[in-house]
Amino acid sequence: MFSSRPVARAIPIVAATTALALLVGCAATPPALESEHRERSSTSVDKRNLRSDSALASRVDSARPGCSAAVGVRGDVVWAGAGGLADLVAGVPITTATRFEMASVAKQFTATAILLLQRDGKLSLADPVATHVDGLPAWGRTVTLDQLMHHTARVPDYWTVLDDDGIGFSDPADHARILDAIRRLPRLEPGNGYSYSNSNYVLLAEVVNRVSGTPLPTFLDERVFAPLGLDMELTPNLVAADVALSYDANDQFQPPAWSAYGAIGIVTTPSELARWGDQYRAGDIIQDDFAVGASDQGTGEYYAAGMDIEVDGDLNHNGRFGGYVSTFTVSADRETTIVVMCNGHGADRFGIADALWAIWDAPEASPTDEPSTEEADS
Repeated sequence: MFSSRPVARAIPIVAATTALALLVGCAATPPALESEHRERSSTSVDKRNLRSDSALASRVDSARPGCSAAVGVRGDVVWAGAGGLADLVAGVPITTATRFEMASVAKQFTATAILLLQRDGKLSLADPVATHVDGLPAWGRTVTLDQLMHHTARVPDYWTVLDDDGIGFSDPADHARILDAIRRLPRLEPGNGYSYSNSNYVLLAEVVNRVSGTPLPTFLDERVFAPLGLDMELTPNLVAADVALSYDANDQFQPPAWSAYGAIGIVTTPSELARWGDQYRAGDIIQDDFAVGASDQGTGEYYAAGMDIEVDGDLNHNGRFGGYVSTFTVSADRETTIVVMCNGHGADRFGIADALWAIWDAPEASPTDEPSTEEADS
């Protein structure tokens, strides 16, 4: 069980009393001073918005594939911006309403589905995957759902089989075809411990299908997206007027054709992902079990339920699928979420994210003038 770096802090009674006193003090603030405080807060956010606009614009070429980004603070989107083109031929600009494939950032949602089913009593992370998925080699009887979730199963990535079959990235391969490729992996990778593989999450998606009797896309819509009011859908390779096209590092159209879900496949905007990020602070769908059993990556970071726990306590996951690249980070205090999604393989997603963190990673980023319990405890 992972316990060396808890994801949430229990607030001592003394600290809680102090927080209550601070909140009461805020309530008793004279109206004129309260108005002045709110004006200062609003001015601070306005300045950050302008700096964020500039940070994005300086890192995105308006005539090339581009990026969209958003900042969420305690569940509220306080800034969103976009630049570049969603379609180079038609000259369609990227806006904050443009949707992107989030690539591997989707893994946290598959892991969440598994944890929901465990809370329902319908499976256990200790189950061998062969308990729920048939046709697997002998390793299916020993590899557990826990190992799949935390990338310690040592199941090779499915692309190795597709490559042997002469199936390239732009050649069609649906979920069933890729699941069949995983069934044809005869042995596990040698060694022990952490080894990242997309095969793990395709298998977890199939576990959700078998255990719930509902395909993962429908399960997530019914249990996660709809209850939270999130505009997200699990539809790999979705083609729609508001979905940015995928481009390689040379700005050549790169349509992905592999459509297995579980590891990738969720389409949305950065603003919706920024709203979702608050689940790690105040959610009931994300609970403490997301960090149980997190695996040591050997770098000081741990891999939890589809999410890295970084050395400084931040949560992060990056994604890349064809020309779609993304990065999703929640601050160590779980107050702030920053998301960048791009449709060009060479896009500067990390540079944009770093610039935004430099602007927003400070207490005055809060959209309200009331201190959180974490702020009051510091």
